[in-house]
Amino acid sequence: MGAYTAKYIRVSKIKELFIEGETKIRISGEAKDKVHEYIDEAVGAAVKELIDKLPRKSKGSSKGELKRITIQLDDFKED
Repeated sequence: MGAYTAKYIRVSKIKELFIEGETKIRISGEAKDKVHEYIDEAVGAAVKELIDKLPRKSKGSSKGELKRITIQLDDFKED
């Protein structure tokens, strides 16, 4: 099995995420693919959550379809 290919975040940027205070967290070569896979899953889930916040139609044959396809600032406000 070959190396994991990151989907959403460039591999060169992931190191910048792993800083706690002034301590840089290292990722072992063995764990690198799993870390990239985990981050891809987290990004995918976060995007799905944003899409799920968009309003949907509630009546008729198009019930459940998106009313709009643009994410707006109001979509980030807590209910």
